Amino acid sequence: MNTIEYIMVSNWNGHWDKLPAKYKNSSLFTESIIPKELQAFPKEASTLFIKRSNDGSKFEKSWIGKTGNFRKDLFNDQPAIRFDILELKETQCPNEFLNTPTGWHLANPKPEIQSTNPPKTTNPLLPSFIEEMETCDPFTFELRCFQLLRLVGIHDIHKFPQDDNRGKADGFFRFHSLSVIYDATLEQNFQKKKETQIENYIAQLKKEKIEFRTIAYTIKDSQKQVWIITRGKNVQHIKIEDHIRVKEIPYTKLVQLVVKRLETEIGLDELWDDLKDLH
Repeated sequence: MNTIEYIMVSNWNGHWDKLPAKYKNSSLFTESIIPKELQAFPKEASTLFIKRSNDGSKFEKSWIGKTGNFRKDLFNDQPAIRFDILELKETQCPNEFLNTPTGWHLANPKPEIQSTNPPKTTNPLLPSFIEEMETCDPFTFELRCFQLLRLVGIHDIHKFPQDDNRGKADGFFRFHSLSVIYDATLEQNFQKKKETQIENYIAQLKKEKIEFRTIAYTIKDSQKQVWIITRGKNVQHIKIEDHIRVKEIPYTKLVQLVVKRLETEIGLDELWDDLKDLH
């Protein structure tokens, strides 16, 4: 999913997943509330859709998708812009957009927020996407976590498709005798919301092997962990079940490992120790 371009917020019934059939999966905003900075409409735009309560006071739900086929229309005799809604998928709303008021908003530049744990990206050898991880949407965060793990030096890693992984883990990796199922999330209260999913991840790791298409990994005698990768501040040990450790891993801890690999001589054994004992 590309970086969010528009944020569309409504408190109307049916928005955004149950639009009236007569509008053929489209909606509109009057021109009076469309951003003045928007001079022209693209063919399509990556859009975060937010539903607020009828009085507009509370966030209810959000989706990621696209808007397209922008055209002129009227609403209560006022000039409006109608658009089609495409590829709608429910998603977690990034924290910085939770209080966005009703209307059509440009997502760039993103609202300024105070980072509680800013990533260290002053090293010129680090890719620029690491800075993006502090404010990006959930789909982009998931992708960047996979790429970050590759940068750490993990090659036996498999990413599950983003369009078919709701309720599933985001990926699996094997590094020496360490086997990890990981899930990238921006959920604040993920321990409660992902309780069932975490139990499923543990159950998968209790098996003798894990398979991905034509590749299989024997994990019976490996050290097994579940990682929930977040924007948190510290590594949190959530639980241990049958020697399987479940941890919250801030992505910035992985950034620190990348920096360590770039700035010091570190062998595979030391990297393995760092990975299994992240703190």
